[in-house]
Amino acid sequence: MKDVEYVYAVSYIKTLENKMLTHSDMHTLIASSGIDEAKRFLRERMWVGESTEELLKNELENAWKKAYEVCPEEAPVDLLLYENDFHNLKTVLKAAVAGEKWENMIISPYITPPDDIEKAIKTKNFDELPEHLKDVAREAYSLLTSTMDGQLAEIFVDKTEHLAVLEGAKRTKSEFLIGWAELLIELTDFKTAWRCAVLNKPRDFVKNALINPKEQLIAPIGAVIEEIKKAYPEADTESVGAFEKWCDNKKLAYAKRAKSDSFGFAPIMAFLIGKSFEIKAVRIILAAKENGWGEEIIRERLRDAYV
Repeated sequence: MKDVEYVYAVSYIKTLENKMLTHSDMHTLIASSGIDEAKRFLRERMWVGESTEELLKNELENAWKKAYEVCPEEAPVDLLLYENDFHNLKTVLKAAVAGEKWENMIISPYITPPDDIEKAIKTKNFDELPEHLKDVAREAYSLLTSTMDGQLAEIFVDKTEHLAVLEGAKRTKSEFLIGWAELLIELTDFKTAWRCAVLNKPRDFVKNALINPKEQLIAPIGAVIEEIKKAYPEADTESVGAFEKWCDNKKLAYAKRAKSDSFGFAPIMAFLIGKSFEIKAVRIILAAKENGWGEEIIRERLRDAYV
């Protein structure tokens, strides 16, 4: 499909971007006297829902609904929902094997209904699942039931998710999407290597946990930080938390680069990425209001785009 065919969709998406919360709105939320005032402010901005979860869920799902309505069918926006599908696979798989409930741990929006995942697991008919899930679901089920090692199964699913996104991005031949997938993999491996070093995980564990098991990352904390600094001299490596915040800021900055484009699907993807981060920021603020955290703590946890 020619990029010009996305012009209407991109124009419409830009009107939705203009309705997103501004810096001023975020400051108003942060300064609100409590959770009730914060929720009232969001409703005034046309967010819909009574509870915190309803407000967040409805706003994100509405953004995806509008994106789907204007996007040509060929638009690869589903790649951004792989994360939710693979999360839900892990959740439903572990719950089904343990005989527990999973309904309250599902992330939406998603491509694959969680009920379909549960049915595939219970009937062991994984071919009924979409192409991006069926093989990983089959292998994850076999891995979990043979080892009863939930962490091992999670690592396998997480690695497969990132590689599936990269494979899908390469099929689109979109430089934006390929760059996005590669950035996610690189940052994820840096974070994984750091966490493993902190926990002093065995070499084989680290090698298995990394998506691209580079020898330089199977190392002590100092060596891992050195590798991060080689790739990103500007990275904040003061602590794991500071680095994870920097990673989110890096991803947001990458997505924003596509917003000025008027052709192709990259600006639509950038809007959806930005919306997901907006939802996360509001979640932090509302959680803070519910728990009585001060403004200083909130600002420390928010990503740079929202403070």
